[in-house]
This record gives sequence, structure tokens and C-alpha cells, in this order.
Amino acid sequence: MNLFASMMPALSEQSYIDALRGRRRFLQAGAAVALGAFGSSLWGADPNAADSSHQSQVEAARAMPLSKLNEESQRKVLSVLERPSIYRRLPGKTIDCDPELFVYLVRNPEVVVNIWELMGVSQMVAERTSAFTWKGNDGQGTESNIELVYGTDELHLLYGEGFYEGPLLKRKVAGRAVILLRTSYGLGADGRAQVSNKLDVFIAIDNVGAELLAKTLQPMVGSTADVNFTEAAKFLGKLSQTAETNPDGMPRLAQKLNRCNEDVKRGFTSVATSVGQRVAQRTAANNTQRR
Repeated sequence: MNLFASMMPALSEQSYIDALRGRRRFLQAGAAVALGAFGSSLWGADPNAADSSHQSQVEAARAMPLSKLNEESQRKVLSVLERPSIYRRLPGKTIDCDPELFVYLVRNPEVVVNIWELMGVSQMVAERTSAFTWKGNDGQGTESNIELVYGTDELHLLYGEGFYEGPLLKRKVAGRAVILLRTSYGLGADGRAQVSNKLDVFIAIDNVGAELLAKTLQPMVGSTADVNFTEAAKFLGKLSQTAETNPDGMPRLAQKLNRCNEDVKRGFTSVATSVGQRVAQRTAANNTQRR
């Protein structure tokens, strides 16, 4: 039987395959011009809705840990924040997911990209180039370089440079991006671990006519990014669920990861096979508190 059909049936559902294929549209359009990789007011009726308001843009910029960055990283991040062509806060998402597995996958995105490739749902390739940098290619005209410039369990700040050259646009388009991922952790009513995410994206298009291009791309980038962020979050939740219920399958999956180095595969095996143990510990602690 197929590895993913037997070991991770939840990840092989056609709905997830279709959704993950949609990531290529985002990469071709929005990420191509800057990322290459990954509304209403913030205080409006729905705090989890997508948002491109000036108020949210200012709040996100203020949340950047600029004082903790080195001079070069500050310069790169500020070059985007000072004049972004596109800004968007994607819809907030809360998923059932093991926190340790979540952080590991955020800091090792090549694992998720490689799983998608093995599942046949994406042509994307992510290759680690150093401890905190990756280069990517979506197979559709996008090439990029991504750097994790700051990271804690609750906050990850990434900077990206990339370009798109393909049939969607008449000329090569280059750009830069800053991505701020803010995460909080808690327990659901059933005592299961939950991860809540808020993702802000700033894109600066470098080409002549960037403003006009941004106005053209923003609706497509925004709506597609929203869908892909939602489905990617669901994917991580499903992967956590599978690691919990089938820990013996995780080492086999790790060995299939042909684009990840051995240290990354060992780290993934370690954190994934221990998800069930952490779930049991949280459940026991929650039951004790209820007595």
C-alpha cells in the first residue's frame, strides 16, 4: 500500500491535495514577486479576518523585534517596511497541534515542502543553505532566498528575496518580503494542545511600475494566500494528529525525505515520535486538575 495512504490517511485526502496544489498559484503570483517561499480593522467585528488596513500594518511593524536584529538584518527588514507595495494580515488560525512539532516545522520548512513533493501535490523545492537560510523553486518560474532573521517559540521573523519569470506576467518581476508570524499556545475545552497564529506579510516590488503591479496583484495574492495559509495550518494539524496516532510511521516518513539533511531528519523523527507521549502527559495533568 502507498506510504501516505497507509501511514497518514488523513494527509492523503483529496481535499488536502487540491488545496495544497493551490499553493503554486500563490507562489506564481504573490510569493514570486517577493517571498518566493510562505479587510477589516484589527479591532473590527471579526479579529481573525484578513486585514490590509493601515492600523494593522502599523501594529505589525511595531511588533517587529528590530532592536534585537543585527545591523544588516535591520537594514533589510526596514527596506521593506518603509515602503511596502503590498501588506496583508492573513486570517488568524487556531489548530490542534503539538507545540514542539509546530515550532520544529516552522524552523525546518523543507520538511513540509518535501512531504508535499512526495505526496505529489506540489512541485516546490526547498533546500537549506545554512542554519537559518533556504533557497526555493516552485518549478513554475519562481526562485527565492529566505532567511529566518529572528525566532522564538512565540515569534518568527523572516526576510525573503525572489523573482518570478513566467507566463502569468509579461516580464521578470523581482521583490523582497518580510513575514511576521506570531504564535500563542493553549489548551482547548477537551484539554488538547492548541496553536494560534497571526501572520503579517509585507511585500516590496522592485520593478518599475511597482505600484500599478501591486494594485493588479493584491486581490489575487491576498485571497490565494488566505486559502493557502488556512490549508497549510490544517495540514500541520493533520500531521500532528498522525504523529500522535502512528508514531512508528514517523521514522519511515523521515527516511523518505530525500531533500532534507540527516540532522533535520533525525530532529523530525525525535520530535514527531514523542508527540503521543506529550499528549498523554497533558491529558493526565488536565485530568488531575479537574479532580
